[in-house]
Amino acid sequence: MNLKVPDLSDLHLLVTVAATGSIGQAASELRLAQPSASRRLASLERSLRVQLLHRGPRGTTLTPNGRVVVDWAATLLRATEQFTNSVVALGQERNALLNVAVSMTIAEYYAPNWLAKVRSTAPDMTVTLSMANSSEVMSMVESGRVDIGLVECPQIRPSLRSHVIGADELAIAVLPDHPWARSNRGVSIEELASAGLLVREQGSGTRETLDQALSASGFTVRASLELASNTALKSAALAGMGPVVLPAIALTRELENRSLVEVELEDLSLSRPLSLVWSNAAKFSSEGAVLLLNAARGDRQIRGRIPRLAKVAS
Repeated sequence: MNLKVPDLSDLHLLVTVAATGSIGQAASELRLAQPSASRRLASLERSLRVQLLHRGPRGTTLTPNGRVVVDWAATLLRATEQFTNSVVALGQERNALLNVAVSMTIAEYYAPNWLAKVRSTAPDMTVTLSMANSSEVMSMVESGRVDIGLVECPQIRPSLRSHVIGADELAIAVLPDHPWARSNRGVSIEELASAGLLVREQGSGTRETLDQALSASGFTVRASLELASNTALKSAALAGMGPVVLPAIALTRELENRSLVEVELEDLSLSRPLSLVWSNAAKFSSEGAVLLLNAARGDRQIRGRIPRLAKVAS
């Protein structure tokens, strides 16, 4: 099926609707007439052949598919902005450059704040950001395609040097009417392993953390759905497809509004490290690493004490 490449301004409008909660507010923020904004969104739906919005007497809301498209659109817009900034920096002959690859969860929920701080500290530094799962990030560092990587997996390849900069947690979430949500006790490891789980793909730090935690107790993951998108997995959970295993930070909105409920686990830790990785064979940008880790050091979203840079770069 051939699809016309959507206009970036239409994707920006869709993302703004998701952020503001209504077409009218989005149109006002972007200085558009509301009828024009509505027509552009309808045209976008036709071109993508996907229903993005529910339109009703109480207003407009995103469909499950709409939430997934918004997530992808936001990623595309960030990449476009990064591309534009990089080209501008190249044209101005800026010499400071940091090539960094980051895992998906770090890219979505941590890296934007860190990179904003790097930009404010060193406006002349160009940061080239690549996103992949943790396994792919380590391969990019090994091959020298990037200077450093940021991953969230328990095992780092022996060919790489690494240093833990913090930690975060995975969470198990279900619909409020799921039997696990109504239980007064935690879910056992055996129950978790036997359930059909909605999980990230092999190679992701999220999946590796879950696999290793269950394997340590003699169990393996029984997956009913594997996807390479946090947002798509949340949509599947909200549609009632089963328990989902994702980073807790990725479930913040759903847990706060109680559309999903976190399940307590018995005798199972799903904590994982967030690590900086680099190769001895690769060119290590110490200035860029210092700025990036200083930004991470001040991030209150991550747990754990971030080491001093002198120890990392030694």
